[in-house]
Amino acid sequence: MKNSLIITVFALLAALAIQSAAVSAQGSDINLVLTKQTPYPVEPGQVVSIEVSLQNNGSSSEGITLEIVPAAPFTLLPGQEAVKTFSRIDALDTVQQSYKLKVDDSAVSATYELEFRYYRSGSQAVVKKVPISVEGLPKIVISEITTDPVSIQPGDEVEIGVVLKNEGTGEAQQTELSLVSQTVAGESIIVPVLSGGVFYMGTFMPGEEKTATFRLKVENTAEYKSYLSTLTVNYVDETGNSGTITYDIGIPVKGRPILSILNTEIDSGEFKVELNNIGTAAAKGIKISLVQEGQTKGVSVVSEIKAGKYKAVRFADYVYGPGMLNISYYDESNNFKYEESEVYVQKPASNGSAGGGTDYTAATILGIVVVAETVYIWRLRKHRKK
Repeated sequence: MKNSLIITVFALLAALAIQSAAVSAQGSDINLVLTKQTPYPVEPGQVVSIEVSLQNNGSSSEGITLEIVPAAPFTLLPGQEAVKTFSRIDALDTVQQSYKLKVDDSAVSATYELEFRYYRSGSQAVVKKVPISVEGLPKIVISEITTDPVSIQPGDEVEIGVVLKNEGTGEAQQTELSLVSQTVAGESIIVPVLSGGVFYMGTFMPGEEKTATFRLKVENTAEYKSYLSTLTVNYVDETGNSGTITYDIGIPVKGRPILSILNTEIDSGEFKVELNNIGTAAAKGIKISLVQEGQTKGVSVVSEIKAGKYKAVRFADYVYGPGMLNISYYDESNNFKYEESEVYVQKPASNGSAGGGTDYTAATILGIVVVAETVYIWRLRKHRKK
């Protein structure tokens, strides 16, 4: 009786072992694979969509349960099923299941393992982990651009400050910036001073803000306009891939009017002054006053003198001798300018006097000469008649 009981127990244990082996063998015929990750790689803070497949490489199976077990840095979005039971998976058939997960904002770039479990009711679960690629990417944007001096003039040396911020999720390494300005007719108008066109920034962390500075020289031939320049940012991301970002930047140059006296003379009884604009921008609303002997002799107004052009102004009232021209005007930015230039009203060799009057000295001498010649001819004829 006792031996019979022992034999029965061993038989039951053997049957359970055979059944467990059969279930295990059946479970081993089903394999789980990751078939899709969107986006790939996914950035920290983003939502990733994944799709997995259960492939049945054996005989038909019924009641297969699939469970996702997300752990940091992944969180299953609300409304997503963590557990899914398939009533039947035919032999050599495949079923798919999709999930949406949120990646933690603080996740670092790495390949993470996402755990799944699948099993039949009452059997031991098979644990499978699939790789999910998370990679933070730098996103470098321009926050602000400053210039010193604020108003850039031809001939200036200027410092351009570009404030940049990494609004991405990954760090930029070996970050280097260069600023190159366009050429005009093959000539560079804005050129770097020494190595002032390149700035090395190094490592640029997410959320960090840095300022790159460039030292440039504006040629004297620069005109009143905004010169297109290209800012190039080269970097290496966290996985060692090289990246390049380019930005178009306009560098505004405000041309400068420079008024000079080209010539002065007495013309038709008036004091004529020719003003020449030798600068690179127009002078507007020009007012010229002639001051002599502490008095303003006259005022002349010119609406505009463009760069490279000249205008003549006249004064009817003047005296011979030194004087001062008071010149006021506005530049292209409507900034008020004032200049003083010394002049000398030169008495002409003939015809002309102060205040536009007539000089009779030459006429008197001429008259005396004519009278003398007349008397001489008259006497000569009289002598011949004798």
